Amino acid sequence: MNRVMSAGLLLLSCVAGTVGAQSPVSTPGMHALTLPGSERRFTLVIPAGYDGSEAVPLVMSLHYGGNVTPFYGRGLLEQLVEPVLEELGAIIVAPDSAANGWANPTAEAQVLELLEYVESNYNVDSNRTLLTGYSMGAMGTWYLAPRHPELFEAAIPMAGRPQADSTGLDWRTPTYVINSAADELIALEPTREAVEMLQAKGAPIQIAVIDAGITHYQIPRYRPYLEAAIPWIRDVWSR
Repeated sequence: MNRVMSAGLLLLSCVAGTVGAQSPVSTPGMHALTLPGSERRFTLVIPAGYDGSEAVPLVMSLHYGGNVTPFYGRGLLEQLVEPVLEELGAIIVAPDSAANGWANPTAEAQVLELLEYVESNYNVDSNRTLLTGYSMGAMGTWYLAPRHPELFEAAIPMAGRPQADSTGLDWRTPTYVINSAADELIALEPTREAVEMLQAKGAPIQIAVIDAGITHYQIPRYRPYLEAAIPWIRDVWSR
């Protein structure tokens, strides 16, 4: 339950605020919360039927770019992540970025602290975790997944370019990349090339290319393609 504490101890030391003793919410549904001991906002989804008696999966969802208004991460949850992944019965947590993006050490430390808080206060199955994100959140997924294979059992970056300083790392996290060929903002080829390079090194990564004319800002149209990844998620979690 406290795997993050040992993995991120040095990173957490640079983050202001500490996790407090505030009682966590337990009612199923979507909740707008602030991490105790800080002003950092996050949206939390507790699955139907959750009572803490059985361990459930955990999904970390990283939002797209833009002006980060309060509970900005909820937008991606409502448009894409929660309706599709609801069937996994997972606790889903969506932080608001407080570090000008996700692919940097400050954001990394904040994600780890939030992950530690959730794993410490809810009955989470550490063998069934998923990191996902869209656009800027996908870039964060590309950044975080290879750096923390002990924390994230699977990763799904969507519509986001790979991080050059990540593709050179020892990639051990099973990863399912989803990108549209018609994305006018994020070109497909650099992502495809990065996936092929990692595959040549033996990395457990694959790519699903959308050929349905979906543009970058048509986020809800990604639903069937994320849904198609659910059997892959379950297979990874069962290994």
